[in-house]
Amino acid sequence: MVNFSVNPRLASLLGENYRSTEQALKELVDNAWDADAENVWIKIPDPEIFSNEPIIIQDDGCGMTEKEISKEYLHIASGKFSRTGERTPKKNRLVKGRKGIGKFAGLMIANIMQIETKARGVLVKLTIPKQTLLETDIDLEKIELPIQSSKCNPDEHGTTITLSNLNQNLAFPNSERLRQILVLEYGRETDFNIYVND
Repeated sequence: MVNFSVNPRLASLLGENYRSTEQALKELVDNAWDADAENVWIKIPDPEIFSNEPIIIQDDGCGMTEKEISKEYLHIASGKFSRTGERTPKKNRLVKGRKGIGKFAGLMIANIMQIETKARGVLVKLTIPKQTLLETDIDLEKIELPIQSSKCNPDEHGTTITLSNLNQNLAFPNSERLRQILVLEYGRETDFNIYVND
């Protein structure tokens, strides 16, 4: 098991709401940018036949080890910028993750967020259930989150985020609106490709 590590800034940062589900998904794409990904694939189910299909965001970035998830990803309100500097190590990109709360974007949309990430020959799976976080009567950093590690091909790297049990109180993400938001942010980039529903 692993735990959140909470920074005192948490309370004020979580008060800043995302304007839409599309903006929340963009936040997860920003994480892929910071991971030096070249490609991001986003799968949004058809709202006309909406059932229990999840939203999936997959990238081919550097991925994370179990230690990196525990010490960095789950260190809330500690952004990548503050940990590693203003540039990414491989592509020298300006880091976008400055607040350290991007992981909560997924939990705005869905009740269950699963992260599968590959780095340096290890596949790590982490599940974050929103309801557990909301209903707990203990400090956030004491909540145990299920995590699993197994071997994978050392050449494989990247992260897949699966958002399931979607929040029925929010507007379902519109793929065309999401494309427009992403084009504004990343349309001029030559080494970062984003595919929405192929």
